[in-house]
Amino acid sequence: MSARTIICTASDDRFFRVSLSLLRSIRDQQSADIDIGYLDLGLSGDNRASLSKFAPEVAEPGWDIDFSPPAGDRSSMSPGYKAMVSRPFLRDHFPGYETYIWIDADAWIQHWWAIEWLEKGARQGRLSIVPEMDRAYAHCFDIKSYVRWTVEQQTGYFGVEQAKRVGYNPVLNCGVFSMPAAHPVWGRWAEAMRAALSHKVGFFADQMSLNYVVYTTDHPRCFLPSTFNWLANMALPAFDPGTGSFVEPGIPYHPIGILHLAGDTKLDNQRVAIVGRDETMESRLFYDSRRRDKTGIR
Repeated sequence: MSARTIICTASDDRFFRVSLSLLRSIRDQQSADIDIGYLDLGLSGDNRASLSKFAPEVAEPGWDIDFSPPAGDRSSMSPGYKAMVSRPFLRDHFPGYETYIWIDADAWIQHWWAIEWLEKGARQGRLSIVPEMDRAYAHCFDIKSYVRWTVEQQTGYFGVEQAKRVGYNPVLNCGVFSMPAAHPVWGRWAEAMRAALSHKVGFFADQMSLNYVVYTTDHPRCFLPSTFNWLANMALPAFDPGTGSFVEPGIPYHPIGILHLAGDTKLDNQRVAIVGRDETMESRLFYDSRRRDKTGIR
């Protein structure tokens, strides 16, 4: 990876432990000269100090977009919302890089080829991102409900007519993406999010804004397979004891590059199928380098 590439994430104390999975998965696979950008959303002194072993660049974002929250008080909003608003402004918080890779704090890198391809996509001048579509995801077999939800979300942020333009497309999950610094989507995304937040302050403002920009412009982009951002809340992975890694839950059991512990899969044990066995095992989905010893799930 080029020294001009930075992998960015963000967390507060609530999900700090989860974010360590991502940081360890980076440092265990790549040397300390790989740059990490960490948005501090309100870490305790001890947690911030413990970041030093991963040698990240740390920034404390303010509110990069001016908007009025429902109660009129931004301090009442979740710190995570500040990270959502800050994502279009990564170039400002971590200036000087040619390529920016964003990975949510509740995701981690199992195979480095995912990062290599994300970087290659950016070097080609593209936004690389993963649609929330896979044969293992139940919502892909309930398209009417899925489209209805998407159109409702887009309507809330951009109005009925604009929602009709973009809401019938697969949702692009912005928990993992890469983009070159010069890509025009950065600025367009910020503008779209300002417009969205002027209509509605909701959890999906950042994602729906990015989707709106991608589907209403013709800027370079690359849609990657689900194994680059596997959403565990949509389908739990299986575990292959032969390789010591998580894989997609159906044949041919392709390996997962980045595992995203979305929804309620972050902290609790999950019942995971074992490839080649008619059984399951209970495991947390955190990163653990010891899985590669092929002795089973830990």
